[in-house]
Amino acid sequence: MADSLCTPLIVKSFSDFRAKYPNISLLVTTAGTGDLFRMLDHNDADVACTLDSHIYNTSYIISAEEKVGAHFVCSVNSPLASMEALTIQELLNHPFLLTEKGMSYRRILDEFLALHSLEIHPILEMGNADLICSLVAENAGISFLPDYVTESAVRTGRVVRLKIEGFECELWGQLIYRRDKWLSAPVQAVVSYFSQSTGNFLQDS
Repeated sequence: MADSLCTPLIVKSFSDFRAKYPNISLLVTTAGTGDLFRMLDHNDADVACTLDSHIYNTSYIISAEEKVGAHFVCSVNSPLASMEALTIQELLNHPFLLTEKGMSYRRILDEFLALHSLEIHPILEMGNADLICSLVAENAGISFLPDYVTESAVRTGRVVRLKIEGFECELWGQLIYRRDKWLSAPVQAVVSYFSQSTGNFLQDS
């Protein structure tokens, strides 16, 4: 699964999953979307949970999906926090903390910028979106993150979501497996359990 989905899907659900299915063991590998599909195609993974553009492919079954909001965010103490509307060019004058290049929503952001002949040179790149959010709250820089990652910090008034003129991002969480994949009883249980979780986990984070 995508790295930033580990907290809402695994950390928040594992104890309940373990109580319901004590005889099932999980092996979770984090990777980008391209690597996740390569693992599915080579039967190195049974199920993939992606966070990316909406995926349409008849070779795969989408067991569950949910549209995910994503915004640029800054600390409540940042001068940007009081601005009602900003352009993407104005943001680029500030230090950025981002997930690794080529990873899901970072890739979508970079593609948008490339269309406008723009580029971000982040001062920090790392895979852990929760840590990035914590650093943003400390006013170490600004970032672009899924809303479920920043929801707690926004609710407690530590982080502010910014309105950017002319920028939209459509991001989807999808639980996917190969159409020709034979699902054992344990894998069916995993698919069923996390399909129910993905119906509302992003809203409750």
